[in-house]
Amino acid sequence: MERMDAVLKQFLNKFEPVAAERTVWGNGRLPLRVHFYCADTLPPLDFITSVRAILLRGEEVMVVHDGVTPWHVIPGGRRENGETITDTLRRELLEETGWIFTNAHLIGFIHYHHLAPKPDDYPFPCPDFLQIVFVAEAGDYVPDQQVVDEYELDTGFQPITAARTLIDGGQLVLLDTAVTRRDAHLTHEKSL
Repeated sequence: MERMDAVLKQFLNKFEPVAAERTVWGNGRLPLRVHFYCADTLPPLDFITSVRAILLRGEEVMVVHDGVTPWHVIPGGRRENGETITDTLRRELLEETGWIFTNAHLIGFIHYHHLAPKPDDYPFPCPDFLQIVFVAEAGDYVPDQQVVDEYELDTGFQPITAARTLIDGGQLVLLDTAVTRRDAHLTHEKSL
């Protein structure tokens, strides 16, 4: 098993995870340890494979049903070569939900650590990679930009209270952080 990169280890040592889970990807061949962090510090770019957002609209949050998990509240996806973080977030939210976002703020990141040796055909970072998570407000809906495929079976806004019953663990902590940060940002804007 490969060891964690020194740069990533030094970065992660500055933070405490708010939740820990285990999951398995790739038809059972990729066991992963998952740590969730709430932080507004951008991790080292070399380890960021995906950009995600909790998309809010008033007292509602975007929920996504995919072919892997029953429901989640962090749509987004892989960075493509040459894309900025913002470009990836814009493209992925449009493809997965059909929504354009406004007022995006970094609220955390998810650290994945492979628990088994890297498969020969695995093209992604190993043993560690990160997904960063933003909170954003829903802007315009552009349904013709949404890509309907096997990854996102259903998307839509749900009341935050209802969405909280569909998720747990790290996602629940990130959702609560997103709402708190959004509300603090709105309060700050009103006081200006």
